[in-house]
Amino acid sequence: MQKFKELMNYKKPIIEFEDKKYIFSIKSILLLAIGGPILAYLVYLFFDLEINYWLHEIVVKQTVYFLNLFFNMGSQAVYAPGPKYHWSFQIPGKPSIYFETFCTGVQAIVIFVGVIIFTPHSQDADTREDIIWRKTKALIVSSLIFYVVNIIRMLIQIQLYNIGYAWVDIHFSISAASSFIAAIIVLLMHKWIPEFIISIIYVGTLAGEPVKKKRKKAIKEIVAKDKKVELNLIRKVLRMDKKSYSEKMIPWAEEHGYSVKGKYLVIPDAEVSRFIELLMLDKPFVETKV
Repeated sequence: MQKFKELMNYKKPIIEFEDKKYIFSIKSILLLAIGGPILAYLVYLFFDLEINYWLHEIVVKQTVYFLNLFFNMGSQAVYAPGPKYHWSFQIPGKPSIYFETFCTGVQAIVIFVGVIIFTPHSQDADTREDIIWRKTKALIVSSLIFYVVNIIRMLIQIQLYNIGYAWVDIHFSISAASSFIAAIIVLLMHKWIPEFIISIIYVGTLAGEPVKKKRKKAIKEIVAKDKKVELNLIRKVLRMDKKSYSEKMIPWAEEHGYSVKGKYLVIPDAEVSRFIELLMLDKPFVETKV
């Protein structure tokens, strides 16, 4: 609990992406993590109510239309209300295929509905200016894509069933394979609402804040005492990968008036105070010497 309170009190980091600033509250990120799944589940339960079986009828009849159009199958949409199933596909010479809410593909749609609605808004006014319109586009397009893909999935499954494949062999395998479309939706979301991916990165940034704070404190104490510090510690503070580190560390050190000796960064006495000042910035060493 104490660590959580400390995290809540951290100065909020800023992530810059495509000339926009993304700043999120902890509450908005928690709402995404908790509210998104709850909303998705509740919306699915709503569509699973018998009063919403009109969706079953639409999907079954559209699928039958395309089955007969493309494969001349002679399939029929059969309405026979029962305790669990109301609609089914009738394929000549084959046992009926019963239809339920899960077959509509609505479960995939509601997941993204929950994610999109609860994706946090940046606290930067310019960045969040058109967020409602961008979310609306993402909701409409993602829902349409999932709906169309679900119809195509059923066309493939039922045609394979019609030509002799066992339903148990094709039902789950093709359903699982069609889930690749979720990756496309995530890419579309990143185009219209990058806040979703950036909020995940933001969580990582927040989680790393205590480590970053301790690392800065350790470097500050070492430099104040020894006037030098291991390069690897500086690399971690600057969040440089090893390739950038090997290519840029020496030029960076020279730019700030430091020197590299072996595995240490050596700071002249006259530069110690300035080094500590730059180290403690939100973005360490972004400012250059005047």
